[in-house]
Amino acid sequence: MRTLLVLLAGAALAAGPSGHASASGHGRAGVLPAPPSPEIALPAPPPPAARVRVAILTVANGAPTDPPARSAFLNCSPVGGSHPRPAEACARLSRAVLDPADLERPGTEPCTMLYAPATATASGIWDGKYFQLRHTFGNECEMRSATGALFGF
Repeated sequence: MRTLLVLLAGAALAAGPSGHASASGHGRAGVLPAPPSPEIALPAPPPPAARVRVAILTVANGAPTDPPARSAFLNCSPVGGSHPRPAEACARLSRAVLDPADLERPGTEPCTMLYAPATATASGIWDGKYFQLRHTFGNECEMRSATGALFGF
């Protein structure tokens, strides 16, 4: 009886998922469905959020708590927005996002020593990550010298 069960179990295993054993004791291999035809191909996925590069830029005349005197929207992928020179501003913002201390470096343009603080902020999404930059400069000239076209709106 035990021998018969082993033979039946072996035949069932050899038959595979179809449940039919051949006379030789070897089962038919399961047949996989064919891949879908190209006409039924799925649409391409939307671009990843990793390439989103947008920012809101503001300049306040005075301390960081003062309301902004002006603002601009900057889109860097694709380049556009309400900024008057978006391509130059995007290049400058790219450096600042990679190294936030880059905004704190003094510029090369000579400026007066008149103290009239200007607070510049940039916040948004860069390659899928939120960022926020803020720096108070001694005056507008120092801000333009250090940031170039970024806050020139």
